[in-house]
Amino acid sequence: MQRAAIARPRPLIGAHLLLLLAERRRHGYELAESLRMWEFEGITTSTVYRELARLEDDGLVQSFWEASQARGPARHMYELTDAGRADLASCAEDVRGLISHLVEFLSRFSSVDGDGGAAPPPRPTTVRGLARFWKSG
Repeated sequence: MQRAAIARPRPLIGAHLLLLLAERRRHGYELAESLRMWEFEGITTSTVYRELARLEDDGLVQSFWEASQARGPARHMYELTDAGRADLASCAEDVRGLISHLVEFLSRFSSVDGDGGAAPPPRPTTVRGLARFWKSG
């Protein structure tokens, strides 16, 4: 039987993009590279641009053209809107709930796994901590 891949759910891509844009405005290629560093599976630049278009349609991000600092073409930049900041805060609450759920899952798993009921792993408190938590799980 094949199990579903749950390591990095695709719905978190949008939340990660909002977080990255809350830090500072960025262009799509930089956003794609940042997501790859978080080890999302199969992230392509086109995936990121499709998600950015969806976020822009929803009014969570806005795009604009910015002249290059060096010689070269203008870059299509993205930044968070006020609605995007509010949505990011909701995403953070969802992630906190997910962390609690996963910690409870692991705690209950430990009790049936026969490992003597080992204590659950430390609760991650950041998105990067959550990424490490998923990677180790």
